[in-house]
Amino acid sequence: MSGKKAYLYLFALIVMSACTKKQFAPLPAAEKNDKIVGDLDCDPSNPEFIHGYFNTAPICFNTITSATDTFDNAYYRDNLIHLDHINLIRKNLNKTMTCQLHFVNPNLHNKTLPYALPHAGPSYNEYAEIVITDLNKLWATNIDEDFIGNTYKGLNITITDTTGGYLTGTFKGLATNKSGKQVKIDNGEFYVRVIEVNHN
Repeated sequence: MSGKKAYLYLFALIVMSACTKKQFAPLPAAEKNDKIVGDLDCDPSNPEFIHGYFNTAPICFNTITSATDTFDNAYYRDNLIHLDHINLIRKNLNKTMTCQLHFVNPNLHNKTLPYALPHAGPSYNEYAEIVITDLNKLWATNIDEDFIGNTYKGLNITITDTTGGYLTGTFKGLATNKSGKQVKIDNGEFYVRVIEVNHN
């Protein structure tokens, strides 16, 4: 194969690879957009959200919980201590409830999207979880415990895109409290900007 043909062949392989493999890219500064779902009572001033149907009740969590928002909205990486963790945390409009999505050891920079959990052959201690706090205030029960679900049992969660530094994806499954009460989650979606905190 001549030098020119070899160059063209290599260029074609690079282009094909770029078109078929969607990888997580470094997170740039994010810009606001209009991805609000209005019928779920989202805060119209914030384009980010975690929303879904919780025991058939539509709930939107998109209120920022802190001023700096680094803990609630971050992808932490530290190779020295093997820390690789994503926090996506939002409150509902009247701030009576919190929904948290956590990814533990996702190693997302080295994953091809969509990145789904659970999946075959996970890495050591690789999982995701959802934590729903103060759900009792919505249904006026006497239970004030967190409802927790994870991808080891009953929760499915997928990151589908990272464009512009926002993590976009879906989730569904079950969350249970210590008393055994369950919340069934359907049609869950998230669109939350993450701040990369690299301690390497």
